[in-house]
Amino acid sequence: MGRLRLVLGNLLSNNALRSLADRLLLEQGRLDPFELLLAADLLAYEDYEAWRLGHKPTIQAVLRNPSTEVAELLEEIWAYAAEQGLTATPLEHHGWAVSDSPLRIGDHAPLVRACGVVFAPPPDRLQPDLFQDSTASLLEEEIRRALAERRIDRAREQVARLARQDPHHRRLRGFLRLIQLIDDPDTMDPGNRLRELLAIEPLARELLGHRDRDFLVPLWSALAESLTGRTFDPGFPDLHAGFLWARAGRWDAVREAVEAEHDWRGEPSLLLAHAEASWHRRDLEAARADWRWLCWEHPLEAERTFVSSRFPDRRLAELWNGFGDLEPPLDTEDFPAWLLLQEPLAAVSPAPDSIPTDERGTAYQLLQRLVTGDDDIELRRELSEIHPQLLRLFLARRR
Repeated sequence: MGRLRLVLGNLLSNNALRSLADRLLLEQGRLDPFELLLAADLLAYEDYEAWRLGHKPTIQAVLRNPSTEVAELLEEIWAYAAEQGLTATPLEHHGWAVSDSPLRIGDHAPLVRACGVVFAPPPDRLQPDLFQDSTASLLEEEIRRALAERRIDRAREQVARLARQDPHHRRLRGFLRLIQLIDDPDTMDPGNRLRELLAIEPLARELLGHRDRDFLVPLWSALAESLTGRTFDPGFPDLHAGFLWARAGRWDAVREAVEAEHDWRGEPSLLLAHAEASWHRRDLEAARADWRWLCWEHPLEAERTFVSSRFPDRRLAELWNGFGDLEPPLDTEDFPAWLLLQEPLAAVSPAPDSIPTDERGTAYQLLQRLVTGDDDIELRRELSEIHPQLLRLFLARRR
């Protein structure tokens, strides 16, 4: 999950749109409207999955932006795709698992039209290719689709046909392995099941391409469910429901599992999982609160996090770079307070349990009051006694 995710507030620039389209085309070989919306963070995977499984009436109802904006974004990408010589093909939408019924996009006509096509390079051949058009190849594609759409009985049928058609097919054993993974009993030890799922990921990716996600999500979800209520163990950090729900894109479940831990802010991995989940649920205030706490209590982990290419808050990453250029430098623990000077309009009064009870928290609260208009000489004096450099930076920005 999270591959190609590109979050730019609520809007995507033209350059970002084209970059997103190019990357999806390179990875998937085509431009599918829903893959675009997932990658642009305009559609949550768990909502998309619920729609495919018939639990949501329309995709329009679960979009993160208004239908008009989403339709316009798709139309811009389709115009770019046409400029690149890609060919549009009508696209139908059907349910997964037990239902193969047609699915509704919604009642917004431009959105329905925009979601009704897929763009791909035109076929680069003038006559049928005997290998590509062979029965075995068609069966292989049917198996991929059945596994990704969670039609396991259908996948078994097609694998059996492939075995009869071509018993030495190079992907036959791999498909059988994926089916076996689904058939494994749920009573398997969670540690062994985790190792099995991690080991199977490369094979799933090789056989299913980007749709390995659709195949693996229910398996990660089942394992996460089996670990519900299990206390975080630093000796086996990956065996926690929160991390497994994250692999399944179940961000509300991630937060619930993390918050069930007594001292979850004391463990950097849990804190980061909570921040990531908050970010994906567009709860920026909660995510920023987690990253502030990371700076205060786990500064080395914060330094690694903010420079990671996977860190989602690009604005915060840019500010971190600027923070590193200060002369004289400030400590990582000062970064949350320094942020108040860069984004005073975003300064909010923190919850009492979300700031340290020592001088770091006091300095943060004093500066927060100063930048939000409660500026008097007594507050300046108190901040000067605790952290004179922060006061100097505050005064410098007021000149």
